Amino acid sequence: MKRSPLALVWADRIEGGRKSALLSLHHRLLGKSILELAVEAARNLHPADILAAIDGGGGDEENSPSLPGVCFLTTQKTPGPLGAILSAEDALSGNRTADLIVLDARLSLLGARSLRSLLAAHRRSGNALTLAESLGPLPVQAFRVADLLEALDTLKPVPRDGRGMDRLIERMAERGRKIGTYRLRHPEESLSVRTPAGVSTAIMFLRERKISQLESRGVIVLDPSTTWVDLDARIGKGTVLYPSVVIEGRTRIGTECRIYPFVHLIDAWVGGRVKILSSTVIEKSRIESDAQVGPFARLRPDTLVRSRAKVGNFVEMKNTVFGKHSKAGHLSYLGDAVVGEGVNIGAGTITCNYDGFRKSTTRIDGGAFIGSGTELVAPVRIGRDAYIGAGSVITKNVPPEALAVARGRQVERPGWVRRRRKK
Repeated sequence: MKRSPLALVWADRIEGGRKSALLSLHHRLLGKSILELAVEAARNLHPADILAAIDGGGGDEENSPSLPGVCFLTTQKTPGPLGAILSAEDALSGNRTADLIVLDARLSLLGARSLRSLLAAHRRSGNALTLAESLGPLPVQAFRVADLLEALDTLKPVPRDGRGMDRLIERMAERGRKIGTYRLRHPEESLSVRTPAGVSTAIMFLRERKISQLESRGVIVLDPSTTWVDLDARIGKGTVLYPSVVIEGRTRIGTECRIYPFVHLIDAWVGGRVKILSSTVIEKSRIESDAQVGPFARLRPDTLVRSRAKVGNFVEMKNTVFGKHSKAGHLSYLGDAVVGEGVNIGAGTITCNYDGFRKSTTRIDGGAFIGSGTELVAPVRIGRDAYIGAGSVITKNVPPEALAVARGRQVERPGWVRRRRKK
């Protein structure tokens, strides 16, 4: 049985402090960084180790939470893949019987299937070195580690003229080591993402792949050309995505949902059979099954909308639990609130949760009816089945089944308009 391979991911040097010469490896394509995409492709080989030689890639790769288990190496002065191999020489010395995949971190479209096929062809042919090619040579190689180290020893001192890799291959050939090529099936995998134009091209292909994957799993995408779904998003069978939907981060959407135009979901969790109507923004919040949100609603982080609840147009919620079967039809703000089951929130209701120094909680127990234009000054609690009269400013707790009205007395002055006009 073949040993697990090693993987070495490398990135170019930025010469002369020209930071703008290359896009940062942190730049995100459909929710994943350029470097993360390369590491994920390598990880699909189930390697014994993933080594990374990142020279001038952007700074904090080593501390990235998305790259667990990657061993970052101290880079050498030699440019290109040969410099990366030199950086990994000590690690390779203890794995002479293994194979090594070397790849450029900027090949963001290089698929795991292609890497597996390259490795399989390399082993099947008994090659010491297999060079990947597509429209032309690719900065991806498969080496037999023992042969690589042998050729590396003959190359020292290593030239720094940028042709070191060519000389390494020549030395392997001179020593009679078998060198082969493997042609990748998909030409777009040769794209190295280095410029803004490269970003847009890579995103186009990644979007096509993601949407094709969703459609193969039963998701209905009505207009793929205007739909954006990040790579980490998951969507259930039978869900319909209308045109101009944006789904970002680790959003999870259940089965048989309908996501209407101009909806923007960011790290959201959506249950089954949910309707999210047009122009709604939901961030880091949860919508349970059979609920409805929108149109023109905004759910800010840490909001939970329970099953069969309805959140209507121009309603904003933040850090709020909104109970089962409850309704907030329009024009309301609920922040730092806990709302029970079957509550009716009238139009224009506001929880006054911030006094300029601290946030406080509003609690509305099940069955309560909040009249239109009500202001609930937190901290305050509205008891079960209580009624709040329209236009009230509530500053004290309201007992269960009570009616609370807190508004100024209406004053009328007959003839006032006529007298004013005469003045």
